[in-house]
Amino acid sequence: MAGRGSDPEEIKLMHRLTQLSGEERRRLIDDFMDGTFGTADADPAAVAMVRAATPDLPDDPSSEQIAAWVELAGLVGDEDFRARMRRMAMWQAAGRPLDIESEAGEELMKFTRQKVADAMESGIDPLSNRVVPVIDDLVHRFAEVFARTPDTEFRDWMAQQFEEAHDSRVDRYWRLVWIVNGWQVVPNLIPVYPWLIQALRNDRAA
Repeated sequence: MAGRGSDPEEIKLMHRLTQLSGEERRRLIDDFMDGTFGTADADPAAVAMVRAATPDLPDDPSSEQIAAWVELAGLVGDEDFRARMRRMAMWQAAGRPLDIESEAGEELMKFTRQKVADAMESGIDPLSNRVVPVIDDLVHRFAEVFARTPDTEFRDWMAQQFEEAHDSRVDRYWRLVWIVNGWQVVPNLIPVYPWLIQALRNDRAA
């Protein structure tokens, strides 16, 4: 709480959330699941995917897990987030590729995900000058495939395409679930598009 610079009201909320019993925490998550996916048109695959990763705070959680749980509890109680979560889960469960993914082809998209994952693993900030050669390479490869000029306008177009199915709050939800459940973060499951979008929007890389 000290690290977050929490105000008195937030501290009260944190205290209340961390004092919930295991049954009460499950009820909070169940309410989120039912409120998000409990409709007739809910995609069964999307529901199964989210329920399979139900966050469950252990009996003796670390401070990191407690902080993640408090943040997660705030997310699942937000109606706007529920709507976003449902839309994103349905998109992913249906296996819908972005238009840019389909047109670029599997080989280029595989290369892109690996290139970005390597940059993230190396600790390259998408808003730093170190990102320039990474993005220049990707932009030129995409421009060649799409027969476009690799200029700022094309970079912006690429960013818009990758933003189509991206929601930073949904990405954050999954990361918090990993932390709360004590799961090892699997590198190839870390979303790479948020980093890529930031890097493409980085004016210094233009």
